[in-house]
Formats: sequence, C-alpha cells, structure tokens
Amino acid sequence: MTDAEFALWLNDEVEANRITEGQRDDLLGQKATFENQRSVIEQDHRNQIVGFVAGQMQVAREIHALLDSSKSQFPGRMIYFEPIGFHLL
Repeated sequence: MTDAEFALWLNDEVEANRITEGQRDDLLGQKATFENQRSVIEQDHRNQIVGFVAGQMQVAREIHALLDSSKSQFPGRMIYFEPIGFHLL
C-alpha cells in the first residue's frame, strides 16, 4: 500500500467513524517516522515486526508480543507496524 493509499484508507475510516481524526493523524505520524528510518529498520530487524507508537520503536518476533507491549507502555495510542522480510499472512 502506498503512502497515498494508506492516507485515503485512513480518511475512509474517519468518515465511517471507525477512528477519530486524531487517531488518523497519529497513525500517519507513526508511519512517517517508520519511513524515515526504513533503511536502518530493514537492515537491523530482518524477520521481526517493527512498529512505532508514541514516536518510539517497538520490535518483536510475534505480532501479539508487539501489540501487548505497545498497549501496556502506551495505552490508548495507535501503532503503525510492518513485518520486515516476511508476510504476516
């Protein structure tokens, strides 16, 4: 999904009242932070899941570990994540 497609999808989610404008903006910010560090992330975190929440990088080998850790450290914040070097499904 391109950045433009991601932003459009998030706008659709806002319009359908599934997320707030603040949550959309938070996710777009986390994705931008991820993109700014993508080359280092892809080099250093192969076969891991990397996310950003509240401007902080989170790394785990399993999605549930990443989400649980992020939720406990930053309750109520949105997280943008990607698997590095593999597909989740």
